[in-house]
Amino acid sequence: MKKHLKDVHRKNNQEDKTKFKYILTQNERNYPIAHELLDDFFNSLTQTDLTFYPNTEILKAKICDYHNIEKENLLLTPGSTFSIKTIFETFDVKGNNVITSDYNFPMYQVFSELYEVELRKARYRSMKLDIKDLLYLIDGNTKFIILANPNSPLGDLYSEEEIKILLNTGIPVVIDEAYIEFTGQDSCMHLIKSYPNLIVTKTFSKAYGAAGCRVGFMVSSKEKMEYFSKFRAMYEINGIGAKYTEFILDNIQDYNSYINKTFKNKKIAIKQLKKAGHTVIDTDASWFFLKRWDKEDNLRKFNKMGMTFRTLILPDGIEYIKFNYDLKLHYDHDNPFK
Repeated sequence: MKKHLKDVHRKNNQEDKTKFKYILTQNERNYPIAHELLDDFFNSLTQTDLTFYPNTEILKAKICDYHNIEKENLLLTPGSTFSIKTIFETFDVKGNNVITSDYNFPMYQVFSELYEVELRKARYRSMKLDIKDLLYLIDGNTKFIILANPNSPLGDLYSEEEIKILLNTGIPVVIDEAYIEFTGQDSCMHLIKSYPNLIVTKTFSKAYGAAGCRVGFMVSSKEKMEYFSKFRAMYEINGIGAKYTEFILDNIQDYNSYINKTFKNKKIAIKQLKKAGHTVIDTDASWFFLKRWDKEDNLRKFNKMGMTFRTLILPDGIEYIKFNYDLKLHYDHDNPFK
């Protein structure tokens, strides 16, 4: 066994989701998919979807068509986490450094420890990271920069011009777009035509509500993809996940409607919570932050209403509930925002 693995600590991310009515810890979809849509999907399944190895060529074609990219720029992965793992595996990172922000997806740290690379973190001074703070951390041993857009957990969004500042360094830049659909901003993946050092990772788990399917993908230049694809699984994703993702793309208007309603109702929720005396910080993404301690422990209050959340300390040093808003809250008789 590799000796350094003794110092790599993994947290169990499983939680008993039967205890709460609303699971608002990981941006999963609580709002039900229309019965007629689900019936159409289930009726499309055949025995061969279970008994044969998956054929992902149709899905790849649909993704390429939707995002206006070429097949050689695409690699399917079981969720975007596997895309990020593939990047760490492909680059010669051991003994070198990778740059990100101090608020980041925890798996960046895990992969850094697994592959023995220093993870350098630019510090947030407010709810928005100064892109230039990432540049100050670059040296001759920097293998790549990785930044989520919007960032999670803080929810701040970076413009194409800010991303170009990173790309213009010539260093490989990984933009993790797990939540981009929850902002209304377009993906930056079209920039791969001008910047061969750009790598974009995406998932169908968040805005498209298919977390259980474990389908994601990465996009980069043909040259880089030739290397990344060497680490792909024999069959990149499972057949049911592939088929459901095809179904999403075939019915994209229905799924985008859910996203649009989420934006609209999040604004209503924030307004009503502020009116009720709560301290709220909005973000560029689908979630907002609710101060945990106002007159009472808000976490306990909302837990009693059947909601489970995660909390964190924001750059202001105060603990907040990360309120991963889901529009189903506005349609239930016990709606806490009424």
